[in-house]
Amino acid sequence: MKKHLLVLLAICIGGLMVVSCNRENEGGGGNTGSKTTIQYKMLDTYLFSSQPVQISSCFHYNIKYVDANGQTVELNNVSAPWTLPAFEIKPPFKAKLEGTIVYNENELPDGPIYFGAAPKIVNVGTTVSYGDDITGYFETKAKFLEFIATHPDRLHFTVEHTF
Repeated sequence: MKKHLLVLLAICIGGLMVVSCNRENEGGGGNTGSKTTIQYKMLDTYLFSSQPVQISSCFHYNIKYVDANGQTVELNNVSAPWTLPAFEIKPPFKAKLEGTIVYNENELPDGPIYFGAAPKIVNVGTTVSYGDDITGYFETKAKFLEFIATHPDRLHFTVEHTF
């Protein structure tokens, strides 16, 4: 009789553990329970040979980002450095920062031109950030304009990360 009672008790405890685990993981599993704080940034520098390089101030950005509610927000003519205040997200969350580099040809210096965009999605409280810099150095305005005429895709950037 004691043996049957112990087996029944073990089955009940096991059942309770399964139900408890399922309640904690509702909504798709993974890291859904803990919140994460993120931040979007547009830096005004990039590293070249471990040295910071200042992007020419003639470049501005039209950007779109996904806010904490999953809505897309658009901003035009943003100057770097730009930082959106940090906000909390609950994983799974797909953070996205995309945009276009804009410039006025009349504002371009004759040279040199340090072209670029340094968009970042930062996991606040850690040293982790996501984003690839788009950069280039041009000795003259004419060389920059020639490059952009043949590579207009270099004016666009997208950074995405799922937390």
